[in-house]
Amino acid sequence: MWKLLLALVALVPGIFAAADSKAVTTTLTTKWPSTPLLLEASEFLAEENHDKFWDFVEANQRIENEHDDTDLSCYELILKRASALLSPVQLNLLKFALSLRAYSSTVHSFQQIASTEPPPSGCTAFFNVHGEKSCDADQLQQLLDTASDRPKPYLFKGDHKFPSTNPEAPVVILYAEMGSSEFSRLHQLMQSKANQGLIIYVLRHFVANPSKNKVYLSGYGVELAIKNQEYKAKDDTQVEAGGEANATLFGERDGIDEVQGFLFGKLRTLYPELKEQLRELRKHLVESTNEMAPLKVWQMQDLSFQTAARILAAPPVDALTVMKDLSQNFPTKARSITKTVVNSEIRKEIEENQKFFKGTLGLQPGDAALFINGLHIDLDVQDIFSVFDVLRNEVRVMEGLRSLLIDTPFIHDMLRLNVQPADSDYAVDIRNSAINWINNLEVDRRYAGWPSNVQELLRPTFPGVIRQICKNLHNLVIILDPTQENTAELLSVAEMFYSNNIPLRIGLVFVVSDEEDVDGMQDAGVALLRAYNYIADEVDSQQAFDSIISMLNRVSPGGQLKVEHVVGVLEKSYPYVEVSSILGADSAYDKNRKEGKAYFEQTGVGPLPVVLYNGMPYQREQLDPDEMETVTMQKILETTTFFQRAVYLGELGSSHDVVDFIMNQPNVVPRINSRILSTSRQYLDLSNTNNHFIDDYARFTFLDTREKNTAVANSMNYMTKKDDGIIRPVTFWVVGDFDQPSGRQLLYDAIRHMKTSNNVRLGMINNPSEKLTNEGSIVARAIWSAMQTQTANNAKNFITKMAKEETAKALYAGSDIADFAVGGMDVSLFKSAFDGPKVDFLLSHAAYCRDVLKLQKGQRAVISNGRIIGPLEEGEVFNQDDFLLLESIILKTSGERIKSNIQKLGVEEDRLSKCVISAVITMS
Repeated sequence: MWKLLLALVALVPGIFAAADSKAVTTTLTTKWPSTPLLLEASEFLAEENHDKFWDFVEANQRIENEHDDTDLSCYELILKRASALLSPVQLNLLKFALSLRAYSSTVHSFQQIASTEPPPSGCTAFFNVHGEKSCDADQLQQLLDTASDRPKPYLFKGDHKFPSTNPEAPVVILYAEMGSSEFSRLHQLMQSKANQGLIIYVLRHFVANPSKNKVYLSGYGVELAIKNQEYKAKDDTQVEAGGEANATLFGERDGIDEVQGFLFGKLRTLYPELKEQLRELRKHLVESTNEMAPLKVWQMQDLSFQTAARILAAPPVDALTVMKDLSQNFPTKARSITKTVVNSEIRKEIEENQKFFKGTLGLQPGDAALFINGLHIDLDVQDIFSVFDVLRNEVRVMEGLRSLLIDTPFIHDMLRLNVQPADSDYAVDIRNSAINWINNLEVDRRYAGWPSNVQELLRPTFPGVIRQICKNLHNLVIILDPTQENTAELLSVAEMFYSNNIPLRIGLVFVVSDEEDVDGMQDAGVALLRAYNYIADEVDSQQAFDSIISMLNRVSPGGQLKVEHVVGVLEKSYPYVEVSSILGADSAYDKNRKEGKAYFEQTGVGPLPVVLYNGMPYQREQLDPDEMETVTMQKILETTTFFQRAVYLGELGSSHDVVDFIMNQPNVVPRINSRILSTSRQYLDLSNTNNHFIDDYARFTFLDTREKNTAVANSMNYMTKKDDGIIRPVTFWVVGDFDQPSGRQLLYDAIRHMKTSNNVRLGMINNPSEKLTNEGSIVARAIWSAMQTQTANNAKNFITKMAKEETAKALYAGSDIADFAVGGMDVSLFKSAFDGPKVDFLLSHAAYCRDVLKLQKGQRAVISNGRIIGPLEEGEVFNQDDFLLLESIILKTSGERIKSNIQKLGVEEDRLSKCVISAVITMS
């Protein structure tokens, strides 16, 4: 009995054999029904751009009567509608995606979600308002009125959320099939409600009557394992009569059906009256070909060259098909290939290619490799779907650069740049007095017997051996709240390192109450800090470290440190000392109490506890005691290589301060901000090239998102450190209500940073908290008027004064704006602009923040080279150090390299700077 084993999980195969061939053709189908191509196309658009998805939905609300109900006419209609939103290259990718049925599973996932919420009886489309379902539009308002009594539904990452300005509104989920009459009716209702801010509108695909057909899959490999349980002796050199022994994949109807040099596809076209005779000739040639007679050695020596020549000789449109036929049926084609004459130019070119690829990529002759725009595609791990993703990303980059009017040669140069974020970890500066160092490898007697010469790093040792050198090469800082439950576990790991003489300097930062008159007899955290300071002063820091571990060891499992635990250890170790004098409100041992909390807040390293190795924070999952020990030892070994290289190159010597050397590395920043370092990033699309501005609010409101982005960019005036006309690779837009303290503080911190760096230019977008009035927009109008009427340097100095809190208070107290003019200002010109009635720029800014940036009134944000960082929470700190971190990331990953390439374009400064921003966005 024969068994066919098709190795593919959750796929149902069907196997067909052609009547005139022994070849086995396998088709694979999914278990789910075939999904409408219109919905798959919408998912393609959704991945391209959220706005394009909704534009596509709007254009295809109801298409039932716009095609003749065949798959082909529907497909052509989809391409026609999509062509208005996609470039020609993107349209080709859409065709590719539809042929792969790449988004069928995505559409079906919505169908599965809908199956958990079955529609009301008789409804082909329905909506869900916080768990209540209906398809009656008249019931929507009633369900909305009671929505607050029910919990909001869970929304998935792939849900399509209509742009809304009210995140607190009830959530309405529409389940419907795009293009149907029911969808059109309910979609228009939801869209109207969402535009009014009354609902959050979410669309999920739902096909009421699924197709009976399955989805035919492509891009999958199938293994056909055939095993005969009854072994028979058979002469397989003889071809049985009645069946054509054609091993080729091409049938008689194929356009190119080459057998031993005869192109039967063309012969049948040229001589249709000889069809039967040609069939017999073809059968004879195939049968003789399939004999696969042995080839001589001399016949095989040029076989690869001859195969390449055969492929190159085919018409360009048929070359890939010929290559596929030859590669899949090589044994049966080999004899005919040996008769191919290889041109000397082809041979020379192939040999040169072999030398080049061997020297540059390490490819040996005969090896295969695939490159797309220089990106190596690993054929062992990639499939057609991942290749599709690569193509899509490359198209996105090239289309974006093309939209900036960058010529093809420059596009090729920019595609070679590596502008992706670096994998290196950022570190904070550990040279701070708030850190209580337990030991010091360079001065403690404990390490006096160790060598002090950094050249010891170059001495050969066994792999995995940690070199004991009395230099502070490895520094571990634990930032902790003594009252937290896991504090004892972390300190026990640090104690293990210390007691086992691991070459690791250990420091502690205590984050406790920073109130003025806090009493350590009432606050356990403060009590432990003061006890540590007392013992460190009276004995040494090592004894103090041992004592606080003893205090924490008194805490029962799952418990919390209490004052009596601290008092108990002090009374036992120092019985003649008045404990209240050490721990009380008037204690003299209050060192680093406020400084510790300030250091923790200033570095922004995240929730407590925090462990730093040479300033680099550990991940949360690495704080488990066993994991922390392993990770720390691994980091010591990995960092040793870095130090060895520095010593070898002469960058680090025995006379150098090792900690200063570590902290002067480019990855060390004053502050770490999780918002900035997040891998989830949102960018503005600034690739549009138009001449729109924001000075006409009525016209601005009718622009689409991309046009609004460009209009704001075209209207932006910038402040820079120097007015020297050079290209700045870093552009910051500060968004906030500059008539509120939080907005002014953000602006002031940005200005302070801008004055320290000549790589930065700074623009401002006002996002008012209240309805615009002259009285409520004094600072915003003053900033705008100065930028429009004054020289760059005078405007910068004036705006810096406007951003200060005392200036705003004076202005709102009735002071004349002219009293704050700086030297050199044209006050009369400034006053005419300031007192003018036209405030279109403020209205446009407010609309831009609402419609494009999706900010609520008064919310703050920072836009860094088109990347949106925000909205910032109320009270969230974003200071000068954060701007420095942003700048360092941009310069390290993309800014400078893209700037140097953009400069070759030879266009004016303002467009060059915009090209830098847009290129960074496009290539990120």
